[in-house]
Amino acid sequence: MKLRIPARVKLRREARAKFSEFVGWAQGKSTHRWVFRGHANHWSLKPSVGRAKLSRIDYERQLLKDFQRGARPFLDETPENDWDWLAVAQHHGLPTRLLDWTTNPLVAAYFATAQIGKSRQSGEVIAVEARKVGFYHPEDPKEDNPFDISEARFIRPPTIAARIGSQRGLFSIHPEPEKPWYLTGKSERFEIAHGYKDEFRRSLHAMGVDDASLMADLDGLAKMLKWRFENRLLSE
Repeated sequence: MKLRIPARVKLRREARAKFSEFVGWAQGKSTHRWVFRGHANHWSLKPSVGRAKLSRIDYERQLLKDFQRGARPFLDETPENDWDWLAVAQHHGLPTRLLDWTTNPLVAAYFATAQIGKSRQSGEVIAVEARKVGFYHPEDPKEDNPFDISEARFIRPPTIAARIGSQRGLFSIHPEPEKPWYLTGKSERFEIAHGYKDEFRRSLHAMGVDDASLMADLDGLAKMLKWRFENRLLSE
């Protein structure tokens, strides 16, 4: 008599096989050429300031100026230029024309496997061959104004916060943030079904990719321990 495999066990086996497939997919993309971004849902590639109704350049500039005035007392070092200020603002959650990326595909997978409310949408990891897109160089006098760019490219920010370093972070910057970014012929995508997300998180945790390692602060440590508590993974 053939035993029936419980649905929960079958799902975990499928998820582990999918994770192995993801690792193989990621290994085929060298980190000096490819960058990655994780979406928990199928969102378009649109910066946060472009999702607001007031996303014109004057509004963006004023928003950044207000942030600069209020942020200085809280910073150990003052950013040198508007590129660095945008990176600081993005890091702290201000709407900007930047999008977060990483050179570590496991980090992208972590964000792609977030469970958001009651949504049962699949997540995805987007891989982009960065050299085909190109980079801006803020140290170049011809590229010293992030509000005077003509096309979307990548930028490598200074490690202004521990979290950017721990997430192997970089950004793309967008001249028209209200418009989705299409990367025809320059990107690949790996879909992660909603039912596989929890098992992906377990595999990532076993590899040292979790809130504590990515957030690099007490909030991240607390979130990681809360997750371990909820999943009965606390050590004695």
